[in-house]
Amino acid sequence: MESRRNAKIDINLACRLTSPRLGNEFLTGITENISRGDIVVLLEEAPAAAELPGIGDPIVVEIDLPANHAFGRKCMQCQTTVARVVMGEAGPPRIAMRIHKMRFQSRGEGRVFGDKPGELVRQLLM
Repeated sequence: MESRRNAKIDINLACRLTSPRLGNEFLTGITENISRGDIVVLLEEAPAAAELPGIGDPIVVEIDLPANHAFGRKCMQCQTTVARVVMGEAGPPRIAMRIHKMRFQSRGEGRVFGDKPGELVRQLLM
């Protein structure tokens, strides 16, 4: 059953996910689809069960946007909450998240995935 509130767009873009649960680590994945209020990400590899976010966990997702000669490299940074985690039978899990806030910035500008991602994530999610 489709539980989205808005129309979705199927798009595959590289992304990184982090949360206080992951500390200074992050997960990498590919977006499967996105809407104004929701996003689904397929992780690149299956992390240990302890590293998987749980329903209700806050996550910051940084999505690499296609290059544009007029604007340079940009990314979309989303503050989200996990709505669903679906384990793949033979592959990595998918994570569905509700988007609460988003902002666009130059790649690397926000430093969420820089030297100490865990500290900045805690600040962003408060």
